[in-house]
Amino acid sequence: MKALFFSPHAALWEHAFPEALVAEALVKAGHQVVYVGCGKKLDRFCVPMAAHGMTFQTAGSERHRVCQRCCEHDSLIRKKFGFEGPLLSGLVDDDLVREADAILAVPDQRSLIDLEIEGIQIGKIALYQLMLRRKRIETDLSPEELSDYVVELRNTIYAWQAGKMLLDLENPDCVVVYNALYSINRVICQLAERRGIPHYFLHAGGNLFNRLQTLWIGRGDTFSFFPHLLQQWPRFSGIPCRIEDISMITEHYFELLRGRSAFVYSKPKSLDYKNIRKYFGVKSEQKLLVATLSSYDEERAAEIVGARVHATTPLFATQIRWVQSLVSYAKKRPDLFLILRVHPREFPNKREGVMSHHALQLKEAFADVPSNVAVNWPDDDISMYDLADQTDVFLNSWSSVGKEMALLGIPVVLYAPELAFYPADLGYVATTEAGYFRAIEQALTDGWNFERIRRAFRWYVFEFIRATVFIGDSYAKLSGHNRSLSQRLVEQADRRLHPGLEQAWDCARRPATPKALEQIRLFFESQAPSLIDLMDTAKIQQGALESETAALERETTRIARALYPNETSRAQSRLYPKLLGTTRRRTDVA
Repeated sequence: MKALFFSPHAALWEHAFPEALVAEALVKAGHQVVYVGCGKKLDRFCVPMAAHGMTFQTAGSERHRVCQRCCEHDSLIRKKFGFEGPLLSGLVDDDLVREADAILAVPDQRSLIDLEIEGIQIGKIALYQLMLRRKRIETDLSPEELSDYVVELRNTIYAWQAGKMLLDLENPDCVVVYNALYSINRVICQLAERRGIPHYFLHAGGNLFNRLQTLWIGRGDTFSFFPHLLQQWPRFSGIPCRIEDISMITEHYFELLRGRSAFVYSKPKSLDYKNIRKYFGVKSEQKLLVATLSSYDEERAAEIVGARVHATTPLFATQIRWVQSLVSYAKKRPDLFLILRVHPREFPNKREGVMSHHALQLKEAFADVPSNVAVNWPDDDISMYDLADQTDVFLNSWSSVGKEMALLGIPVVLYAPELAFYPADLGYVATTEAGYFRAIEQALTDGWNFERIRRAFRWYVFEFIRATVFIGDSYAKLSGHNRSLSQRLVEQADRRLHPGLEQAWDCARRPATPKALEQIRLFFESQAPSLIDLMDTAKIQQGALESETAALERETTRIARALYPNETSRAQSRLYPKLLGTTRRRTDVA
C-alpha cells in the first residue's frame, strides 16, 4: 500500500510528530509513505502562523520565523524517519502561480466564494479558518476580511494544483492529513474522494489530561467521524469499564474544573461556595433550569465547506428560536427559573480575541425577558460548575456541556441530537416541541441519578480510549499544565538556548516497535471508518459490573472533593452529598 501524507504544517510539532509516528508505523508494516511538506509556499499566512498568535497583518519577518521552523521540523522528520516526498514549493511553479493569479482576478467577492473547479467548491472551502478566526456566521466579508480571505483562497488553489499533480504522479492507495477541515487539507481529501481514494484524518484525542498521547484516526473528518461513533455506540454501551479507564476520565474532568486548557471556555470552578440562586434572584421554592447555548461559527463553517450535512432538520431552526420557546414556557411557570447561559466562545477569550456576530444577535434577542428568566453572560465570571451545583435540569443545544453534566448525574434535555457529538441516551430528547417540554417535566421529576453517571463514564471511555490510538510510549508529552512547573521552565529554557533540541529528543527516544504499530497497520489495511469498527465486543477487556460500580463511587467522591475543596463549600452544596452518597442512591441497572 502507498499512503500519501499531506503534511504542510510541520511547524506545529504536536501535529507533525504524531503524524510521523503513524506514517512510520505503516512503513514498519511494509507499506510505502510519500511525505509532502510546504517549503515556504504558504508564506503569506498559514495555520501554524495563526496558532502562533499571528494575523495577516503580522510583519513578514515574524511570519518568516514560522516558515523557518516549519522547514526545520520537516527536514528533521525526513532525516530521522527516512521519509521522502516533494514540497509544495517544488510542485507549484511560476506557471501555476500565474494560473492562480488569473483565477483570483475576478470582479467581486461573491464570485470568489462561489468558485468551483472540477466539482470542488474551492471558494467555500477556503472560508473555513477565516470563519472561525472572525467568528462569522455569514459570508458577507468586510474589505479587510476579503483581503485575508484572498490569501486563504490562494493557498487553497495551490493545494488543489499540487494535489492533482500528486495524485497523478503517485497514484496512492490512501491520503492522510492532520485535521481534514483545514482548507488546504480538505481540498486534497476532496480530490482523493473524487478518484475513489480513501482519505483519513488524524487528530489529538479529547482527554485534556493526556490528549497529546492519543489520536483519533478515521475516514473523512470529525463531522463524519463522530456521527459514525454514535452509530456504533449501542454495541458498547452495556460494557462495564475497567478501573484504570474510569480513573483516566476523572483526570480529564479535573482539567475541565481547573479551566487551564485553551480548549476549556468555562471559568475555573470557584474554590469557595458561590450562591448562584442569590446572584440571579432565584426563589427557594423555584426549580432551576439552565439553557446552555453553543457557538455558531464552528457549525456554520462546517456547513459552508460541506462537512456538516443535516440529514434531518433540528427541532428548533435556530438557538434564538429555541430560547424564545423556553422563555415563553418559563413565563407561564412561576415555579421555575430559567438561566440562559451564553457560550463564552461568543465573546473574546483566551483563544480568540473577537466577539462573534451571533453574540450581537443574542444581545438583541435577550434585551427583554420575564422576571423569572436571567441571562448569564461571560463577563459574569461564573463557572459552569458553579451553576451545576444548584441546577435541577440542564437544557442543551449541542454543547459538550451535555455529557459533562451527565457525568455529575444531573439530567440534561437535548433538542438537537443530530448536532451533538455525544449520545442522546445520556439524557432526554424529543422530536416535537410538545414532546420537548414534556421531556423537561420528566427530567424535573426524575432528578439526579447515579446510573446517568455510569452511562456518561462509559461514553467517555468509548470516545477517549476505545476510539483512539495510544501513542504515549512514543510521545510521552502531557498536555499543557499537566507538566510540572520545573519541567515547563526547563522546556522554555531549552527552546531559547537549544532550538530544535526538544524535537530531536522526541525523534531519538521513540521506540523501535511502538505499542500501536499493529493497531495502526490493521486499521489502514482494513480501510475501516474507525478503530471501533475493528473491535469485537466479545473480546474487549472490560471490568465486572460490581468493580465498575465501586470504581465509579470512588471517582465521584474524587470529583466531589475537587468541586468542593473546603468544608464550608461542602456544607452549603446541594450536589456534594449526592456525589458522596452514590452507593445508597444507585439503582441496579447494568
